[in-house]
Amino acid sequence: MGNTRYLLTKNNVYDLDFELIYISKSKFENDWHSTLHMHPFTEIFFITSGQGTFQIGDEIVSVKESDLILINPNCSHTERSVSSSNPLEYIVFAINNLAIGTLPSNLTNDDTKDTLNTYKILNFNKKKSEILYNLNTLIRELEEKNLNYELACKSILTLFLIQVMRNTSSDIFITENFEKINIECMKIKNYIDSHYSENITLDFLSNLTYVNKFHLVHLFTKEMGISPINYLINKRIDESKNLLSTTNYSIRDISSIVGFSNSSYFSQMFKKITGISPKDFRSNNSKNKTENKLA
Repeated sequence: MGNTRYLLTKNNVYDLDFELIYISKSKFENDWHSTLHMHPFTEIFFITSGQGTFQIGDEIVSVKESDLILINPNCSHTERSVSSSNPLEYIVFAINNLAIGTLPSNLTNDDTKDTLNTYKILNFNKKKSEILYNLNTLIRELEEKNLNYELACKSILTLFLIQVMRNTSSDIFITENFEKINIECMKIKNYIDSHYSENITLDFLSNLTYVNKFHLVHLFTKEMGISPINYLINKRIDESKNLLSTTNYSIRDISSIVGFSNSSYFSQMFKKITGISPKDFRSNNSKNKTENKLA
């Protein structure tokens, strides 16, 4: 009788303590509000249908069906559909204690610390059915919660990550080597991103995180490069630019919508940050749109 034995070597075996935080299906509809945000964990999107764009930091990239978007921790992002007739639909899941990067040919796994990307987009048009099978199996395990479903989820997720690494021309690797933003700072940033129009004070943020407000200012400024209140003001100004460009709301109304207590202070801060008044910003933006149409 013939007998062939295969031995498992331990070279390049990943031993990462990652965990699945959540997985969900989403469809971009008219009530969708897109705003830049970030997480202290990795998010992976798989586009099941439609077309759209992702804003990742200051960069805007197009995405389409069968695209896989890997977004590393602490990377600001948001997504939008291209048109209502072909809405963006995707499955997204979050993984804790894991980051994804690209390994150049002249580096080894020992050098991965400096090779992490903020994001990576891969297309799996020819492997769509395999990707969907794994993701739908993952969702089914979470829905049914049968015996040892947590272990099953981690095993399915591991197979999925291996599938991604095997079916791409890039040398994708997974690692725990990424800097984690202080959790209190992340909580504050996410809260401001979602509630910037509300009355937010240092005392409120201190109560939200159970951190002394003076220590909180120090922590946030050290992590983000800007104080929490200045981050809030900048967020409001960014949102006001969008309203000035896309709506006919009065400057007084816009100042109220984004959270300023009075329009005079809004105009003062807008000019301080942008260099021009809200009125001039709207006028310049309108002029640029007219010139683009005539070009």
